[in-house]
Amino acid sequence: MGKTKNFKNVKKIMLISVISVLLCASLTVGSFLFIFPIKPAVQVKSATESIENTESLLVGSYNTAAPWGNLIEGTYTERRAYLCAQQLNDVMPDSIGVQEFTKRWEEIFSDESVLPQYAYYGVPRGGDSDEKKSEMNGILYLRDKYELVESDTFWISETPDEKNTKFEGAGCNRVVSYVVLKNFKTDFVYIHINTHLDNVSEEAKNLGAELIIKKVGELAETYGNVPVVITGDFNGYEDSYVCEYLKNNGFANANTDNKLPTYHAWGENPHTEPIDFIYIKEFTVSEYQVHNYKKDKSYVSDHYMITARLTIENN
Repeated sequence: MGKTKNFKNVKKIMLISVISVLLCASLTVGSFLFIFPIKPAVQVKSATESIENTESLLVGSYNTAAPWGNLIEGTYTERRAYLCAQQLNDVMPDSIGVQEFTKRWEEIFSDESVLPQYAYYGVPRGGDSDEKKSEMNGILYLRDKYELVESDTFWISETPDEKNTKFEGAGCNRVVSYVVLKNFKTDFVYIHINTHLDNVSEEAKNLGAELIIKKVGELAETYGNVPVVITGDFNGYEDSYVCEYLKNNGFANANTDNKLPTYHAWGENPHTEPIDFIYIKEFTVSEYQVHNYKKDKSYVSDHYMITARLTIENN
């Protein structure tokens, strides 16, 4: 009888311990969700001022790190999608290239209560185990200001027109997406090209720059010498082959004197120089900004959004 009683006591203690652990875990998760709610409210702003501005336009680049983050620091993906949407509402770029973007974020952004001012074009890079988490280098643009004249995506590989292809030695599939946008009111046309260059292979990275310039030439045959914006996470600094190649082909870095880092590794700031860039042609920069702040107690991404206010040359 003594052994049976002891066994029952042990089971009782174990049950109480398990319940206590589950209760503590529940309270912990609950407290985190209270501090960092899954779906922060988004205050939708009017795009009227941006739409009516025909003297200049605001363009941007943002590595959103959509698939990443964690619960404890409030950086989990669902929450950050809403924080990012709020940033876009607050800053209101005419167009912005986003990297490490996913279908889930696209779904959230398409909600009329979140980001009704924007349309989105982007194609998954492929080569990932989960297509919904497959990264995109898409472009968001003001839907009531610009007509989408053309959009397309090509792969940074030896066969760029073949979907889901990869340069041998690259860390993963890499893509370049672009849109040709035409202002509904003024017929002004510009091209926004967006990419995320490889972090493993210098050859793949350099090929990306060469393919982009090749595409710029092809588009010029159709649209003439219209202004062009190239945005992206270059995974390299301003003295890299990529940046020099763009400069040698008529593009200027919109970041003329601001050396603030754009990648901060969730606040650890391991880089002292920018690796995210906005390169421009047939535009003049009036303002450049690194949006280096947190939103609602947590980082929106492990990169900062960058923007440039542009005026048209000879306008």
